[in-house]
Amino acid sequence: MIRSSISPKWVESFLQKPFFERCTNHEFQKNELNRYCITCDASLCKYCIIHDSHTGHSILTINRYTYQNVVPLSEMEVYIDCEKIQPYKCNKKAVVSLNPLAHNGSDLPVKGRGNCYVCKRKLADGGRFLFCSIACKVMI
Repeated sequence: MIRSSISPKWVESFLQKPFFERCTNHEFQKNELNRYCITCDASLCKYCIIHDSHTGHSILTINRYTYQNVVPLSEMEVYIDCEKIQPYKCNKKAVVSLNPLAHNGSDLPVKGRGNCYVCKRKLADGGRFLFCSIACKVMI
């Protein structure tokens, strides 16, 4: 449940959407759900964008980074303040994770300074960032 009054209403639904599954509306190759239409609150494939009526809609691109869903920082920061979310590099682009990535080394969260404020995942730069993902940021 999102507690932050600063986050747009669609963010909670966005974080729960399935991505990188096959699109049931388009039986073409490379039809994975890797887009999110903010306007329609829907996971989409590239054919949904081309063939359906999403012209002029706000669309986010979803990528994969270490088996987790991420969104380009440049796309997401238009909608929410991403300044305190740790970015990662994916195909030379800065991205932010939708949900917390797995904890390094152990499944136990790390305690102390330099960790995500919510899930306690170790951050690369704990002095600059407070959160490891969008989900953790909007939970405060």
